[in-house]
Formats: sequence, structure tokens, C-alpha cells
Amino acid sequence: MKTLENHTLIYDNKCPMCNIYSKGFIKSGMLDKNGREAFTKLSFRNKNLIDFNRAKNEIALIDHKKNKVVYGLDSLLLIIGNSFPLLAKIIRIQPLYWFFKKLYSFVSYNRKQMAPSVKDDTDQSSILYP
Repeated sequence: MKTLENHTLIYDNKCPMCNIYSKGFIKSGMLDKNGREAFTKLSFRNKNLIDFNRAKNEIALIDHKKNKVVYGLDSLLLIIGNSFPLLAKIIRIQPLYWFFKKLYSFVSYNRKQMAPSVKDDTDQSSILYP
């Protein structure tokens, strides 16, 4: 597989699903071994590049050569398209792109319900039912 170099994927390290796919990109060789960074442990260099409000619910992919950030489905297509250009080209066809953009948004905003973390700090049930 062709490795996307000089890019850093910013992922939600409190989300099991996010950990799995970002680690999968590294293990498969789609990203180099330093190609991911946890949102909660951002380096100073990357903090200055990303839009925090957008990166909370959309994957941010930083291109360090251009100092440019791509978000959401476009960041996934950039990673996948580097190794599988035809697949990325097909997904960018307008009706398919629209569908996958909606699917991405749905999964992204509901990821903590779809794949809850082992310890969810937002659970209030222990307060109501000791």
C-alpha cells in the first residue's frame, strides 16, 4: 500500500471506533507510523492549525508540507485515495459523495452511542441509582 506521508490524522482517543480505524490506517501502511495524534494530546504545532469546533465532530487530517487541514469525509478520501485512487474517485461522483457525506455525518455525530467507551464519564445513572 502507498503510504500518505507528512500528514497527521487527529482522532478522538476516547472513542473506541476512532482508535480502531486510525490504528488500522497505521498498521495497513496507509499512514506512516507517526501519522496519528490524539485530539486530547495535540502538539503545539497541530493546535495552531486545526479548527477546534470542527475537529470535535469531524476527522482532521493535517498536511504538514502545505500547512493545510482537511476535515471529515474528505480527509478519509485523501487517506484511502492515496492507496486506492479509483475507489476515492468513484466515491467523489456526486450522488455517491452526497450519500457518503450524510452517512459520515450520522456516524460521526453518533459515534459515542454506536461504540461507547468502556468508562463513559457522561453517564449519570450512578447518581440516580446508587
